[in-house]
Amino acid sequence: MLGRSSPACPRAERPRGPFGARALLVIPFAFALLLGSDALGILVYPLVRPEGAPLACRADTLLVMGAAQYHGVPSPAFARRLDRALELYEAGCGSRIVVTGGKQPGDVYTEGDSGLRYLRARGVPLAALASETRSTTSFENLAFSRDLLRGERLVIVTDDVHAYRTRWLARRLGYRAEVAPVATGVRRAAYARRELVIL
Repeated sequence: MLGRSSPACPRAERPRGPFGARALLVIPFAFALLLGSDALGILVYPLVRPEGAPLACRADTLLVMGAAQYHGVPSPAFARRLDRALELYEAGCGSRIVVTGGKQPGDVYTEGDSGLRYLRARGVPLAALASETRSTTSFENLAFSRDLLRGERLVIVTDDVHAYRTRWLARRLGYRAEVAPVATGVRRAAYARRELVIL
């Protein structure tokens, strides 16, 4: 990695379980078992690979999965992902950050450019930033970013409930990638249900 050492990545506070009260896990896990290993992984991954778990910290690129932006300002969920990427970058875990995401109908700004401006305002040099601005799905986030990636080693930053599917998609696309999960603050059960439906 150019000009950066590879220290241990910073740890964040371990998030709560994916649905709050542990008793609420019984029904989702039973449902996931019926759907198969991929569905089970969506529910298990936030527990076994929580936010702040050690990463290899030898990434060439940190890739931030897109999320909503409002008139050029990242949503709270998107800002959490960007802040995590910034934390990893400042710790030397990656030499470059790529922010992904296009725009919804009627939007003026793209997620990718909104995220890039957010990180630039926090001191990340423009030379260390790039944005992908066409994608509207997780698959496209990863696929459309291929030409922006440098090196083979990739760390993808996204929500913990979204992390398993993101890693699965990355492997299908042939990436050598780890995922740095960010704790999903609210509506975790609804988020997990949506991930299961997408599977």
